Parts: sequence; C-alpha cells; structure tokens
Amino acid sequence: MPYNPYPYNPYQQSYYPPQQPQANVYAFVNGVEGAKAYAIQPNQQVMLMDSDQPLVYLKSSNAMGQASLKYYRLTEIDEVTARGKAPTADYATKADLEALAKRIDELTAPKEAK
Repeated sequence: MPYNPYPYNPYQQSYYPPQQPQANVYAFVNGVEGAKAYAIQPNQQVMLMDSDQPLVYLKSSNAMGQASLKYYRLTEIDEVTARGKAPTADYATKADLEALAKRIDELTAPKEAK
C-alpha cells in the first residue's frame, strides 16, 4: 500500500462544497404570472411551458438565487425549415426562355426607317 501523508478522515469537512449537478427540467405553468412565481433553486435552469398559450419561458438562477426569465413564442414550421434547408427555387421552362429571347430580339432589333 502506498504511503499517504494525508490519511482519510471522515470527520474532516472539505474546503470546497460539493458541486450539485444542474438539473434541466420542465414544468407547466399558467401564464406569465405562473412563470414568475415558479420557485427554482440556485444554479438551476427550468423550461416552463404555458398551459394557456403557445409560449415557453426559460427561468434560470445564478449562484445567489437571483432568477431571470426569458420569453419565447412557439410557432409551427414545416419539415424543410426545421431541417434548415432552403426551399426549392422555381425554374423557368425552355418555352419561357425562348419567349424571353424573342422579346429581347424584338427590343434590340434596329428600327427601320419610315
């Protein structure tokens, strides 16, 4: 067994308080007032979903227990937007391009003297 100059002492308190894991939880509340009244522990963050409206609140507190509240509105999006892909562009057909070329030719043709 290796020599340990500081043997384990179960009665000795640590100089550093134990770190509490940050719990990310969610709960349902009734409106902004319910979100403001929802109590959380220091160094905690919780997502609060509004039961009445499509709103989500993110309530977090610092080490001193001072809480802050952020507000988010939920809106429905389609799958393409959710995946981050740009919507497909509309393309001109060959007939469209030929009609455009014909119109350009008509506009740029020299005018005949009368």
